[in-house]
Amino acid sequence: MSDNTAQASAMAMIKEVYDDSCAEINGREYIFTKTTHKKRRKIYAFYTRITSMVEKGDHSFLDWAEWEVLEEVIGNIVTFEDVQLTKSKDHWDKYPSDYLQFIMIALPVISYPFFPESGGS
Repeated sequence: MSDNTAQASAMAMIKEVYDDSCAEINGREYIFTKTTHKKRRKIYAFYTRITSMVEKGDHSFLDWAEWEVLEEVIGNIVTFEDVQLTKSKDHWDKYPSDYLQFIMIALPVISYPFFPESGGS
């Protein structure tokens, strides 16, 4: 698969999750609620900074203090079984295999309105 095809496929998946407000990971549904421009902007700025790291398999940002703050923001935006992730303190202990995939979906989905492909939605 060419880089352009892979990027188009990834963008289509991001758009689908954004439009549906739902990402299914390992059979579990994570619901994205509405958020503000200010919160989305913080997520987007962080996402653009770490993209090249993640492409190289570097997830060291998970230990950054800034990530802990943004993880809280994301946890307030996303629900699982009608409960905000921030309110379910042991969610990632129960479903650790969802964590990295969730992050790699949540960051671009929340950032989606900033992408040219979104048409400014």
